Amino acid sequence: MPKEFSKFKYVNSTIMRKYSTLFLSGLVITFFALAISACSDDDPEPVVKPKLSFNESTLTVNESSGIVEVEVVLDKPATEDISITYELSGSAVDAVFGDANDISSDYEILTDYLEVEIEAGETTGVIEIGLYSDFYWEGSEVIDISIESVDSDEVEITREDEIEVVILQEDGLIVLLEWPRVELDSLADMDLVLRAGSSTSTLEDVVALSADGAFTGGELVFIPKAPNLAYGLSYVYYEGTYNRLPFKVTFTDLVNGTAEPAAQRQVFEATYTKANLNKWTNFNTTLIVQTLEKSGVGFATPSQITVPISGSRVAPSDSFTQAAPTLKKTKRSLEETELLHSMLEKIKN
Repeated sequence: MPKEFSKFKYVNSTIMRKYSTLFLSGLVITFFALAISACSDDDPEPVVKPKLSFNESTLTVNESSGIVEVEVVLDKPATEDISITYELSGSAVDAVFGDANDISSDYEILTDYLEVEIEAGETTGVIEIGLYSDFYWEGSEVIDISIESVDSDEVEITREDEIEVVILQEDGLIVLLEWPRVELDSLADMDLVLRAGSSTSTLEDVVALSADGAFTGGELVFIPKAPNLAYGLSYVYYEGTYNRLPFKVTFTDLVNGTAEPAAQRQVFEATYTKANLNKWTNFNTTLIVQTLEKSGVGFATPSQITVPISGSRVAPSDSFTQAAPTLKKTKRSLEETELLHSMLEKIKN
């Protein structure tokens, strides 16, 4: 056989062995790939935890809304009963904190306090908030609620863990009492007391008091469009040197947070003398000099101011049984005073 042919046969044989080796290697790789794939198909998928959040970041309500609901939600049903704790903050005061610190409150948590539950199979838990309709013009207030913890490791708290509840001032009537500021040789301090009842002859409940201890005007209360049908007002000449103290009372409707124009307001004026000085220590001696009744959804025209012969009352001191503090309210804090004067300027403008 020619050498050239033998060389070709050798080379061809070598090529065959090479490709056989590659073929076997490919089979081995394919086998392991199929084996790994089969094992992967048997492995369970990673568990994705339900995500917990508030259903919205901001909720705007009105002070007269009554009961409002705030929802905490999961993006898929809970696998077990879960309990969520939350914190309260913001400018509005809740009833528990208010009672503990002897200050007025703006709302009450009607469901479990600082805790809300989502039952197994459900996606929603509800925090019920009862809003208080009160006799103070405060402007908008805020309740901040933030999720603190959850009692299950199977739930993930998201970054949407806070909600701001904005409480808008409800509609009503602003009553403003004004008198001259301190002058060179004269000064005066007046107080404003508001009573409520079912009629002008049953005004026994003191519902609001504006009594700054400083010799500056004025005093202010807010009457909401609430269940009470009638109101009585006391304008008390608490202390001063005016022999004739002129004062003015302005009634201003507040609608959607805006005071009505000055030309539409009701204004009443009267004058006290030194005989009307009444450094009261009990509400029983600060009785009514002007009345006001509800009329439909608004208010009827207030009565004229009746100036008593002496003191700041127009009825016997035993006509009312409302319990009262033994001392006059102390001077407001700087923050309260600034807020009041800011409100006064808004009304005047």
